[in-house]
Amino acid sequence: MNWKKMIAVIACAMTLTSVMAGCGQDKSKEASKDTSSTEIVAYGVIDPQISAQQIIADKKGYFKEEGLNISNKFIQSGGDMSSLISGGSAQVSFESPYTDIALAANGVGIKIVAPMANIGNTQAVVAGKNANIVNGKDLEGKKVGIPAGAGVMIAIRNMCNELNVDINKIQFVTLSPSDAIAALEKGNIDAMACWEPWISNAQNNGGKLLFSGLKSYLGDKQGDVNWMNFYTTMQVSDTFLKEHPEEVKAMLRALKKATDFINENPDEAAEIIAKEINLDAAQVKRIMSQNQYKMTYDDNFVNSCGEIADFMQETNNISTKPDFEKYADSSILKSVDETLVTAK
Repeated sequence: MNWKKMIAVIACAMTLTSVMAGCGQDKSKEASKDTSSTEIVAYGVIDPQISAQQIIADKKGYFKEEGLNISNKFIQSGGDMSSLISGGSAQVSFESPYTDIALAANGVGIKIVAPMANIGNTQAVVAGKNANIVNGKDLEGKKVGIPAGAGVMIAIRNMCNELNVDINKIQFVTLSPSDAIAALEKGNIDAMACWEPWISNAQNNGGKLLFSGLKSYLGDKQGDVNWMNFYTTMQVSDTFLKEHPEEVKAMLRALKKATDFINENPDEAAEIIAKEINLDAAQVKRIMSQNQYKMTYDDNFVNSCGEIADFMQETNNISTKPDFEKYADSSILKSVDETLVTAK
């Protein structure tokens, strides 16, 4: 999942209904019959980080098991999602909090109903093969290519704060991921900062992975870090949530099954997803192996949203930071599985 998409303001949401725990068997069947009579279009992105559970829930039949009639519709770029949501086409979608924050800041009624995955490990910085960057301090005075407004800057800032690196001494050059790879090969920049699959592509060309949002390979800091948590999410419009709460619950149950399947059968899941979005299976497996597929609505998720909102305001992507409750609601997920909601 992809922070360039965040710049264009991405968005996500999906929904569907649930059979209440206390309902009898006949009522459950009746509820399933009612939900399956209405087709729900769920918008996603051709990306194994954003739409993994959405694809698995469809292909493994989990939506149907919950009595849902879901039609997945995938777009090429997450940057186009915000206009689909604000225009009313995408009532249910998958993307990231960046989109939801931007929409909420502009008065669009949207609610994140569940996180899907933490993809902070695929937002990273790669050094050129001749850049001689070993420690964090070595980045001072170096040129780093980065897309305009890319959220991976959060990881860079937190790395600098922890390792006492002067971020003002790093020369940031605005480049798209593809242009950054070319510049890195030519030696026009010393490092590049972006996301998968560009990170892997840069490494395949001889680049050296320095750090990601969740892992550091620097000489002065190695192992797990907490420099950037970034989540993909399912969101629905306020109107859809109000009119179809049971469908949303049913969808979350199906997505929980899909999440479990991905974690229990990672290779098979990657092959299913790769076939659906027409990407190389080995590449999809590599990308998915770096992500944490989980629907836990915890403090890390809440704090991550706040950090993104602060970043967006600082970079003038939004004029006012919306309250978290304006664009997120944990109550539906909690009614489906209360163990998934642990945020204080």
